[in-house]
Amino acid sequence: MNQRMDLDGAVAPGFDAVATAFERNFDELGEIGAAVAVYHERRLVVDLAGGIDPVRGRAFARESLMMVASCTKGAMATCVLMLADAGVLDVDEPVARYWPEFGQAGKGDIPLRSVLSHQAGLPYPDPEAELHGLDQLAGPRLLRQLERQARWWPPGTAFAYHPVTSGAILGEVVRRVTGQTMGQWFADHVAGPLELEFWIGLPPALDDRVAPSVWEKGRDARNDERAPDAGPPAGSYAARRLAAIANLPPMDPDPHDPASRRAYFGIEVPAAHGIANARSLARMYAALLDEVDGIRLLSPDMLAAATTPLTDGLPALIESGTTGPDIRFGLGYQLSSPSMPGLSPASFGHTGAGGRLGIADRDLRVAFGYVCNSMRDIGPGGDARWAPLLAAVRRCIDRRGANSRSTRA
Repeated sequence: MNQRMDLDGAVAPGFDAVATAFERNFDELGEIGAAVAVYHERRLVVDLAGGIDPVRGRAFARESLMMVASCTKGAMATCVLMLADAGVLDVDEPVARYWPEFGQAGKGDIPLRSVLSHQAGLPYPDPEAELHGLDQLAGPRLLRQLERQARWWPPGTAFAYHPVTSGAILGEVVRRVTGQTMGQWFADHVAGPLELEFWIGLPPALDDRVAPSVWEKGRDARNDERAPDAGPPAGSYAARRLAAIANLPPMDPDPHDPASRRAYFGIEVPAAHGIANARSLARMYAALLDEVDGIRLLSPDMLAAATTPLTDGLPALIESGTTGPDIRFGLGYQLSSPSMPGLSPASFGHTGAGGRLGIADRDLRVAFGYVCNSMRDIGPGGDARWAPLLAAVRRCIDRRGANSRSTRA
């Protein structure tokens, strides 16, 4: 790889355009601190960081960690699908087969695939539930609430993003079939073997490595989504969702309070509180496509099943923020859409609130990771900072392909 003196990191020959686009995001799009990493055909070809962590007064480096919000759902889905690949669980079986108490209130027939594809009808704890603070994100009180809670719509009739509850449900299933929490299983079977700096439940010694999020002035960052401006009709799904969001704790800890940071970073929230860097996001997705240093996470058949659309044609209940109104899901991964444009129609992965992104492309054999500390709402067209980076990656790959064809000719 060729060293660049103006950024922390390097790019492989032929990928300089990505570095140029990355630098322009600072000059033209107000980037503060960020990192981007790209794997192509099993090889790390871009590994760059730049800017600053203004809260802690230090450089933003490739080793800087960030709470990557819903990018964690990509890791969550990977764990569940690896267990399905191994025959430990079956995504077509009801959740209640593995977690009998979940079958209360008419939920006995909800299959795992409905949870993975956000069709389960349990997008939030009921607004009336006696849950407060971080108990709304993880822990036994949340699990007991989900056991007794009735679904908000019949699975298979509509879908709506489940920002946190999807992880609580799937995490409990993983615990019951493996004896380990999702974070422990991920560490032993994904992060450890691939040497990722990616945790669902961060060890205390690493708290100081996490770069705080810097939200735009006036933003009330409570969840992966923002509430709509207009008041929805009473009793509607939108009104219920708005009431549930209003109960949620802030998305990020107080960066100046060590106890607050430990509470947020140490808790296991499999759908939202993972902590990683760009290189680890990209490396995990690369190992879904191919063997990376001898490790492939999913079989080709399971990857094909995971990236088969499950929500196309279903009504999408009101969404905004991280997901956008046009989201599409397979088994846990977002599929290419205007709000997660990817590199081609074969892209899959997951966005994260504020602008984080981890994706892979089955046709181009590319994996991409991006983290940033300048947090913005993701609109229907995705985050403006993604487009220049993804376009540069695509140009570099297309040029390499053209050169290869020319050489063979």
